[in-house]
Amino acid sequence: MRNKFLPSFWQWLLLITLLIIAIFATETLVKHEQQHARSQQLRHEIASAGQLRALIESELNIPLYLTIGLTAHVQARNGEISPAEMHLLLPELVHQARHIRNIGIAPGNTLRYLYPLIGNEQALGLYYPDIKEQWPDIAAIIAQREARLVGPITLLQGGTAFIYRLPVYINANSYWGIISTVVNIDSVWKLLEQQTSEQEVQVAIRSLSAQGHPSAAFYGDERLFHDDSMLLAISLRGALWQMAVRSLTAPPDRAWPIRATAYSVTVLLLALLCWLFMSRQHLCSSVAEQQRNKLQLRSIMDNVADAIITTMPDGTIEQVNLSCYPMFGYTAATLPGMHWTALLADPQRLDELYTATSSNKAEYETLGRRRDNSLFPLAIRRSHIRLQRQARQLLVLRDLSEQQRTEQLKQEFIATVSHELRTPLTSVSAALGLATGGALGELNSSQLRMLQLAQTNCQQLTTLVNTLLDVEKLASGNMQFQLTRLPLLPLLQQCIDDNKVLAQPQRIGLVLLCPPELQQAQVQADSLRLKQVLLHLLGNAVKFSPPNSTVQVSVQLRQHQLRVVIADQGVGISEQFVPKLFSRFSQADSSDSRMHGGSGLGLAVSKSLIGHMHGSIGYMPNTPQGSCFYIELPFDASIQPGQLP
Repeated sequence: MRNKFLPSFWQWLLLITLLIIAIFATETLVKHEQQHARSQQLRHEIASAGQLRALIESELNIPLYLTIGLTAHVQARNGEISPAEMHLLLPELVHQARHIRNIGIAPGNTLRYLYPLIGNEQALGLYYPDIKEQWPDIAAIIAQREARLVGPITLLQGGTAFIYRLPVYINANSYWGIISTVVNIDSVWKLLEQQTSEQEVQVAIRSLSAQGHPSAAFYGDERLFHDDSMLLAISLRGALWQMAVRSLTAPPDRAWPIRATAYSVTVLLLALLCWLFMSRQHLCSSVAEQQRNKLQLRSIMDNVADAIITTMPDGTIEQVNLSCYPMFGYTAATLPGMHWTALLADPQRLDELYTATSSNKAEYETLGRRRDNSLFPLAIRRSHIRLQRQARQLLVLRDLSEQQRTEQLKQEFIATVSHELRTPLTSVSAALGLATGGALGELNSSQLRMLQLAQTNCQQLTTLVNTLLDVEKLASGNMQFQLTRLPLLPLLQQCIDDNKVLAQPQRIGLVLLCPPELQQAQVQADSLRLKQVLLHLLGNAVKFSPPNSTVQVSVQLRQHQLRVVIADQGVGISEQFVPKLFSRFSQADSSDSRMHGGSGLGLAVSKSLIGHMHGSIGYMPNTPQGSCFYIELPFDASIQPGQLP
């Protein structure tokens, strides 16, 4: 008999597989370590290259910029320079840069001034067109009106150097001559060699043409440009150089220490795995517990009142909870395998539903279809989950029938209370108006103030009742709209005039801006309801504006829509409240201590009124602060007087 403590066939197979994985992982780690060592070497090359490039640029750009300064001096003197002046100026320039071998000035392409002259006597009086091998490049520099650093060049007076040539033009069009600065490149290379020795790197330098074609390396080993050396550009005035940098030290090899450590860990892991086999019974017990938890979760789902559906990515129903069957009138176990859109009254609007429920917290209201084809209101929430490492769609569907019945009862209650309040409020408001108007005789100041306070609050209560009645009429569809052709600008001016009384105590200015081509614009709307919306938006803008500020009303034409924008300079609306801005009974500050009163119904009613006039209402932040509400109405060119755009 086989010893029960020995591993089984499958356990031996697992151990061998683990060993193979460990070998593969170890070799992969070694490879990554070698790549890391190379990256360390590359960082060293990058740091060294940056320092070396900075050295070359700083050492060479100084004499080049001194040449530019000398050119500016010649141009400032309009080309009229004297030998005495040059004998003073040139030595000063040469002494400011340690790598300048000499500076030559050639008016009319003839070398007239040269410093230092000692050792360069043969070049004085040189006429550049006579230098057959150099004149084509010099002529190109003159024709292109640009400076260029050329070299290395063999000099007539002996030796090689780089020459920085800069053509001089007087008054931008008149060619005067050329200034040449001979740079002693050997001293620069000496500094470069010292730095490369300290940095332990190899360097090669070559020049690039304007088309990007490289020349042969004039410093260092040409082979550096053809291996894995790092390449970088050197920025010089009038030249394009390229430098190759490679480290002299090889990256450290840590392969064997890594292998020793990894294989030691593998042995330890195999020993621990043997202990794991003995714990198999405990694992089986854990699996059984997990199965019990799964059944418990299923039981919880089946007792949720909402329908919960999981589908495949293509929308095929995978499983549902028990509440789903009575909600849609199906018998048990009949829904899996169907496409979930069979539960919708209008499956063609699936794209709209997916867009509206792209966020996990978003809810979409539509109509559901029962098995007997009866329809009922339905709310849908949608999210994406992963089950057993596979993507699934989770749908939570809620029957809104009872909620809508409750909402209907609430609307009927509000309508009844509003109608019952309207008649006594009208009588009370009329009585208070007569009393403050003197019908009860002369009143003292305290009595008049108390009656005026009562009248003001009675009017606010009447406005609230009227708003509630508008809400009820809009919800029931009983509000009548008389859409007629009416000019927009006079209506806006009238609304502004009506709000001036409210704005005057706080010295708030009301400004109307309308381009000349829209001053005669007309819209198809209900004048009474449009004025109601405009008065509400203007009243809010004035109410929330600080003293001595301005409320601006502007008219714009945007894509066949007439837009009326009302912008204030108040504190604005928080970004978190904007999605609820046009919901009923919503207020940014709903506390008992808020500064401004209101029912939270005005914007909701305004949105519904504008919608019945085929328009829209919206909000955007004002710049630099404040709120900006706008309404848009269709622009019908056929009803416009004259020729409007």
